[in-house]
Amino acid sequence: MGTGRTGLAGASAEESEPGMARLVTETDRAIIRLLQQDARVSYAEISRETGIPESTVRRRIDRLQQRGVIEFAMLADPVRLGFDLRAMIGLKIDLRRLDEIARALSELNEVMFAAFLTGNFDITLHVVVRTQDELVDFLSHRLAPIEGIRSLETFVMPHIIKPATAWVLPETPPEPAFDGLDLEPDEAGDGAAAREGGAHGRQHRRERTRKLQLARGGE
Repeated sequence: MGTGRTGLAGASAEESEPGMARLVTETDRAIIRLLQQDARVSYAEISRETGIPESTVRRRIDRLQQRGVIEFAMLADPVRLGFDLRAMIGLKIDLRRLDEIARALSELNEVMFAAFLTGNFDITLHVVVRTQDELVDFLSHRLAPIEGIRSLETFVMPHIIKPATAWVLPETPPEPAFDGLDLEPDEAGDGAAAREGGAHGRQHRRERTRKLQLARGGE
């Protein structure tokens, strides 16, 4: 990670394991939000923003990656690379051939996103090409020959209001004062002062709670 890593922090494409959300603590969520704002943010900066020791930040990020909660990837902007035409395509298919159609669609480089739907269409595609001619060629020579596709409807997107990569983990409702249950063994603070039961220890915990709330977007 650190300042040398590029990319975006996002949810894993793999299906979440049952109960996975319960294993993601509020501290983890604060770290995720900071990464979503800038995936190149350093461990040291996350530590300053949250009040969590840098070694713990590193370990938590590693754990989130291992569990498939987050992943890092390099994203290219199609428009800046000359792929100016974006379209959503709705497909009606023979549902008995869903699996083989899904495999065929996954192999098409023009397809950025594909999903099975309920409603008027069975599958939706997000495709990017350079020109109208390329879109016509894609529809007629790449998509139409796939067996099992019964009909399609194309919606050209002249402007993206909000890209999928702009999603940020929503804020959670305010919670009671930090009670330490979200801590790992070395997260109680820096040195014995943070573990004291007296005023100094309470002040340390309040400061850490305030940083976590700011990292979550709270006041």
